[in-house]
Amino acid sequence: MQRFFLLIAISLSSSILGDPLFFLTNPTTHFSIELYNNQLKLSIFQPFVYTSVPVDLMLPKENKDLIKGLISVESDFFIHALSDKGAMGLTQLMPSTAQELGVLNPFNAFWSIDGANRYLNDLQNRFGRIEYALSAYYEGPGRVALKGPSNSGLNYARKVLSESNRLRDQSIQLKDVFYIQPYIQLGDSFSIGSDFCFSLFGMVDFAAGVDISFEKISHFILAYPNLNHSFSFIVGERNLDLVVGVCYRKIPDFGVQFLLNSKYFDLSILVKIWQLYFNAGFSSEGLHIGVVK
Repeated sequence: MQRFFLLIAISLSSSILGDPLFFLTNPTTHFSIELYNNQLKLSIFQPFVYTSVPVDLMLPKENKDLIKGLISVESDFFIHALSDKGAMGLTQLMPSTAQELGVLNPFNAFWSIDGANRYLNDLQNRFGRIEYALSAYYEGPGRVALKGPSNSGLNYARKVLSESNRLRDQSIQLKDVFYIQPYIQLGDSFSIGSDFCFSLFGMVDFAAGVDISFEKISHFILAYPNLNHSFSFIVGERNLDLVVGVCYRKIPDFGVQFLLNSKYFDLSILVKIWQLYFNAGFSSEGLHIGVVK
């Protein structure tokens, strides 16, 4: 069954999209039913994968072809790739490896490539042979130092080297995802609208939307500058009023977000338990809760 993600419901006349990173790392179609503030909201999240700039613009002079082949194997050039084991970004750095390398946000395309390049240089200096260095990148340097590369590690190394040779003279563009969320709200009032989310090379994520009812047209745009892969500040506007906040997340299992302006506040939490996503929060409009599978 497809993995569904729950919006962090903001109890306002127009909804504000929750942390975009939950959607950017899982580019599949989602459906949502939300109940809050005497309203029923039905929506669909439709992703559009697109290509942006050539990866060569970001590659270092040293190891250029090698990094290109590694990115092809690890993420197929998708900036927001996320593995089941938690590896992140173009070069699929594990959180512990990223921390050791000083890569605060592996979804940042620039940091991801720079970290992988420095890591490969260290591994080549340690093991001498490129096949061993790539095997250590795949299965860990401790395993290779203790027992030598495994067959799967060597197969991985051959695959990376093959991709490096194949793509040497090709211009390959990075991939990312843009989400459109059309919706309808029923209840005390009726409205239709759409929210959007996208990212700028993993450095800053964005959420935006417009809501149309008989009474008014509402809009918002929020920017999430990513200090690391877990924490973002939030700044933006809703109907020309300043909105600020903070967001902490552990993708894909947990997220908490706080938004504030002169007219409202909202604190929301998203938790994954087994195959269900539970959302609960408290705002100036009251309590809200939901669940999605």
